[in-house]
Amino acid sequence: MTDSSSGPDRPNQSGWHWRRGEPGPTLRAERKGVDAMKAVVVYESHWGNTAEIARAVADGIGPEAQVLTTEEALPEAIAGADLLVVGAPVIAFGLPSPRAEEVVAATAAEAPVPPEMIHPSMFWWLAELPEGSGQAAAFETHIRWSPGGATGAIERGLAKKGYHLTADAGKFVVKGRYGPLREGELERAKEWGSGLRPRFGQR
Repeated sequence: MTDSSSGPDRPNQSGWHWRRGEPGPTLRAERKGVDAMKAVVVYESHWGNTAEIARAVADGIGPEAQVLTTEEALPEAIAGADLLVVGAPVIAFGLPSPRAEEVVAATAAEAPVPPEMIHPSMFWWLAELPEGSGQAAAFETHIRWSPGGATGAIERGLAKKGYHLTADAGKFVVKGRYGPLREGELERAKEWGSGLRPRFGQR
C-alpha cells in the first residue's frame, strides 16, 4: 500500500490508522532444510464466532500460523506472507458493508452481549491491503439458511491485490444470528486449515 502522507499515522475512512514506524507482529516457522514460511490468519468477528474459527484454522495450519484481528494485521505484520487466510461473518447476505455495520451497532442492545465493533471492518481492511504475491484462502461464518456469502468478496479482494487463491472457501455454520457455532464446526475448521498446509509448502 502506498502512502503519500508525511505524518506517522494514516487514517482510512473507518477512522482507524495504519501505525507507521511501529513493528508489527510476525512469525516465522523454524524448519530444518527449508526456507522459513510465514502464515497469517486475519479475521473480523462481532460475537466471537469467527474468531473461534480463525483460531481453529490456525491450529490446523500449524504452529507457524499467527492469528490477527483486522486492527493487528498492519501492513508490516503481513508483509511477505507465504499464506494469508482471511475470514469474516456473513451479515445482510454478504461481507459486512459500512451500512450493515451501522445496523449492527444500532441494534446492539438486542444482542445477548455487545458486539465487538472497535476493529476495522474487513471491507476497509481489504481495501487498504497492500499488494502481495503469496497464497491465500477465504472463510466465513453464516447461518445455515443464509442465501448469500462473504467469501466471494474476500477472494476478489485478495486476488485484486495479487494473492493466489489456493483452496476452496471454508464455510462454517452458526446456529443463530449471534451464535454459537454448530457442533463440530471447530473440528471442521481445523481440518480445513490442515488442508491448506500442503499447498502452503508448495510456494
